[in-house]
Amino acid sequence: MQKHSFLYKRKLNPLPYVLFAGLFIGLISSWFIFSNQNPVKELILSETPISSPTATLNSPTRSKIVETTTPQISVPETAEIGKPAPDFILKTINGKEVKLSNFVGKAVLINIWASWCPPCRYEMPAIQKAYEKYEKDKLIVLGINFTAQDNIKDVESFVKEFSLTFPILLDETGEVSSKLYGMRGLPTSYFINQDGILKRIQVGAMQPEELEDYLAEIIQ
Repeated sequence: MQKHSFLYKRKLNPLPYVLFAGLFIGLISSWFIFSNQNPVKELILSETPISSPTATLNSPTRSKIVETTTPQISVPETAEIGKPAPDFILKTINGKEVKLSNFVGKAVLINIWASWCPPCRYEMPAIQKAYEKYEKDKLIVLGINFTAQDNIKDVESFVKEFSLTFPILLDETGEVSSKLYGMRGLPTSYFINQDGILKRIQVGAMQPEELEDYLAEIIQ
């Protein structure tokens, strides 16, 4: 009886065994979740912060498809020099829809900006001046406001302050700017020739003479 009582008092502590069992189950679960046989592994989205060499964006991210299985997910083409500029439809401040492809036959300057962006403010007078100068030479300027990180009142004040007369479009979701056109910083300008081909991408504010040179490449 005394020997039996001694063994009872020295019973093993179950905690290490519980921890080991939990670790083992966790490893098995992780293998199942990330193995190729798991049907849950259809789409993994990774979030990559947008870095800006000019004005800094507050907190946007770009969703990138890392891996997919059937069915295939359709991903729109993104802006690439030497290829047709991706088409889009955005609304103006007044609610009018503007479609990029409607301007085929004209040279197009797309300028993505925000009211709180100092480099945007710096270059905007030169863009307005160039628009007034070349408007009759089949040039259209589309000012795309990155409304995803701006607000309408500030946009309207900005337009009034700089007396902008070219179309101001609102990118309220940021889809066109950051995904379709791959914008990394503000301002960013895209120069499209009369055939709808993207010829140049300029990140950062332009000097007036630089703007003139770039426009000469697309205005014929």
